[in-house]
Amino acid sequence: MTFAQTVRIDLAYKGTHFRGFAENPDVRTVGGELRSALEQILGGTVELTVAGRTDAGVHAAGQVVSFRSDSSRLDCERLVGALNSICSTDIRVQAVTAVDDDFNARFSATERMYHYFILNAPQADPLLADLEWHIPEPLDLDAMNQAASLFLGEHDFTSFCRRPKGQPESLLVRRIHSAKWVAHNRERIYFEISANAFCHQMVRSLTGFCVAVGSGKCDAETFEAVLGARDRSAAPPIAPPHGLVLKHVTYRKTD
Repeated sequence: MTFAQTVRIDLAYKGTHFRGFAENPDVRTVGGELRSALEQILGGTVELTVAGRTDAGVHAAGQVVSFRSDSSRLDCERLVGALNSICSTDIRVQAVTAVDDDFNARFSATERMYHYFILNAPQADPLLADLEWHIPEPLDLDAMNQAASLFLGEHDFTSFCRRPKGQPESLLVRRIHSAKWVAHNRERIYFEISANAFCHQMVRSLTGFCVAVGSGKCDAETFEAVLGARDRSAAPPIAPPHGLVLKHVTYRKTD
């Protein structure tokens, strides 16, 4: 008798040429390419669960996927090399691990951390143009950190999210664990934010709010009014996708 095994995959990818993680017909996605490679190796149907469904153009350094398989071909140690030999170089599998049956990449996660990268310089860097948001006008990092500090705790982020399709009454309350802007060097800064979970486009929207504050277009104190409006049009424009990276996912047990 063959028993099904739950498997965890840790992977990274450059999202520039993908239409996000989630599979969609007739477009290239991370999930579609990974599932196709798994099914080619294991010889059966595979259903993937992902920790964070990244959008088109968004990257990941610490994405986590889980699936169950009863394939006799399943060998976690060899699966790393086999997947990397089939998947494009835009995707790299870092580890494949047999885990407890109750592990679920999405629902077992207790925290997701994202980084958003900005080049604050007069000219863009053509070598990193698809990995960072170029903003030529000066930004006030202290003001941006003041804005970020207001995100902490539990809030209804309806004004900072795209509501899921077909779910007009879905609850968009999330708890932010940490939020700060860091100067990597004189011109490059990044936003680090972690929460129990995020709504669709929430990190990009909060980044856009901070940038609006940092460029003097609004004050940090308007955050409460934007929250209270519960209307996405009340918030400043969201940041573009290409500066965003899913950095790490934390689970109940030590990673």
